[in-house]
Amino acid sequence: MTRHPPAPRSRSAAPAPGVAWQQAHARPQEHRAPPTALAAYTAFRERHYEPYLQYAALRIGRRQAAERAVTAAFTELAVSWTVVLGSAGPAAVAWRILHDHVDRALGRGPAAGQAVQTLQHDANFLHEQMHLSSDRIAEVLGIHPSDVPSLLFRPTKG
Repeated sequence: MTRHPPAPRSRSAAPAPGVAWQQAHARPQEHRAPPTALAAYTAFRERHYEPYLQYAALRIGRRQAAERAVTAAFTELAVSWTVVLGSAGPAAVAWRILHDHVDRALGRGPAAGQAVQTLQHDANFLHEQMHLSSDRIAEVLGIHPSDVPSLLFRPTKG
């Protein structure tokens, strides 16, 4: 039994030069975020960037440091977006990431074990300092709107 060399490919079977370049330089599909996840991240970033920046600037006190903290938070969020999106509360996860970056900018470590107290503080900060509505506070913090009133406290005088 003799072996024959493979038949040469016809010209019509070869991809066009532009297509060949795209195929050679395209990243494999499994390494790209699904278009819906990318759209969700973009929409989330657009909706939350300003309140995140305002919060960071008010807490840190320096605009440039606040911008760095928010950029770092959104970078971390982008890297893990598909995992965050699959969580029970993506906005809550994103807020925690932002809060941790703001704390680091202030030279503090993450407030481990004080999640409720931190959430209370943040809710009040957003209400008193940034004058956000209860619905917007819920959206930014990633909590249910019915939970906001229990987080907002009025210091007693006396």
